Amino acid sequence: MIEKISDLKLFKRIVELGSLSAAAGDMGISPGSVSLRLGAMERSVGATLFRRTTRQLHLTPAGEEFLEVSLNVLNDLAAFDEQISREKRELSGVIKVTAPVDLGRNYIAPSLDRFVEANPSISVDLVCTDRVTDLTERGIDIAIRYGALMDSSLRIRRISSNKRIPVASPDYVEKHGVPEHPKNLTEHDCMLLSSLGDKNDTWTFVENTKALAVRVSGSRATNDGEVLRRWALEGKGIALKSAWDVAEDVNYGRLVPLLINYCPPNVDLQLVFPPLARQPTKVRRLSDHIVRELKILDKCLETISLTPHYLEKDQNPD
Repeated sequence: MIEKISDLKLFKRIVELGSLSAAAGDMGISPGSVSLRLGAMERSVGATLFRRTTRQLHLTPAGEEFLEVSLNVLNDLAAFDEQISREKRELSGVIKVTAPVDLGRNYIAPSLDRFVEANPSISVDLVCTDRVTDLTERGIDIAIRYGALMDSSLRIRRISSNKRIPVASPDYVEKHGVPEHPKNLTEHDCMLLSSLGDKNDTWTFVENTKALAVRVSGSRATNDGEVLRRWALEGKGIALKSAWDVAEDVNYGRLVPLLINYCPPNVDLQLVFPPLARQPTKVRRLSDHIVRELKILDKCLETISLTPHYLEKDQNPD
């Protein structure tokens, strides 16, 4: 079996130039080395590739078949090299990304760092916000979003599913106990995520397939999900958080998931793109990179007491 691409190139030059010595001179090696390598190729394929006369070389039938195979392999490799070179040249410029605040800070920003390090001609602009942004108006290339989309013209690449779960630190649970039912949350310090004056103090659960709304209260509220997570880690109370945002905290025992069996149905996490005819290569490559890296979070969720969240097989949104 021929294992070296360089031997296929040598064989091709021998055919093109019609001489071992001419091929040797063209490729900068000795005629003796060319003869030895040709002999090794013939032994490898188990057939004579050339009929030799004093002045010319002629391909044998086996040589003609081997030439066709060699040309196909070399042409495929050349096409592949050209494609990779073209894509590398195209991986330049700015890519604008938006993501929810917690997910953006904790996972998307480090992921973008690694992508930029691997592609120095790329610049990224990350907008962390929990508000829905108009992608076309703001020039966003990729949005990472939870839940159903209102705009049906946007293109979607689903990543995985997600739950919102109550969490508390082990210290809090030890001091105040574990709520056995959502209604028990009225006896606990529930920290709230506020938004434009709304404290979002009604948490929704599911019992016997029916929605169960519980009005909660606590000593702390914030519009910053990361602050809410830190308060939970410090044992200040119970927070309702995206499972993805606290997956590693739960996995390493820094937070305890509560009322898992009452958590609402899954909400999809997805990449969203503006309605372009075709995505630039740099956007497709960054999308693939983000999905690969977020699989780590999926693995975290599989190791804790949650319904497993399996990533779908990657689908190109084109």
